Parts: sequence; structure tokens; C-alpha cells
Amino acid sequence: MKNIVFSKKVYTYMNMENIKFKNSDGIEYELIWKKPHHTYNADGLCYSPEAENPKILVDPKLKKRRKMSTLIEEVTHAFFWDKTEREVRKFSSVLAGLINKQIK
Repeated sequence: MKNIVFSKKVYTYMNMENIKFKNSDGIEYELIWKKPHHTYNADGLCYSPEAENPKILVDPKLKKRRKMSTLIEEVTHAFFWDKTEREVRKFSSVLAGLINKQIK
């Protein structure tokens, strides 16, 4: 179990840790396993690449397949910010399904 620190509180989730990565434009994002605020009504959230410290939030309590799909969706937004929500959601759903069926 790893400790995840944010908002001065410590949360522990099984084998999930915050991680940083750069998109194809060199913009650094931080992946945080935290449900977005309820006002977003979303399982995940990708901040604009123009934000001061762009982040991706993913609800750590989602079921495995939905968690993977949401993670793919939000990372896709980080790389292809100009794509529509519909395009990104379709792509992430197909990719998560392929991974789920082909990689065990």
C-alpha cells in the first residue's frame, strides 16, 4: 500500500500512486488518484494544458474497467486537448476494451 498526499491529508489506495508525466508538447501533468469535486459530476478530470500546474484526477474507487477507461480518457485529453469529448470518450472506451480482452 502506498500513501498518497494531497490537501494535507493522507489517503492510501492499493498499489496506486501519484505520478508525473509530460505530454507531446512537453507539458508536465500530475496524475492524482482522487475523485473530482462533485460539481463536475465526473469520474475523472483533466486540467487545461494552459493551467499553472495541470493535473489529472481519477476516482480511485471505480471498478477496474471503468478506472482504466477513465484514465485513458483523461490522459488522451492531456495529449489531444483539441479533440472533442465524444472523440476522446469513444477512443478510450475502445482502447480499454481491447486491453481488457487481450492483456490478462
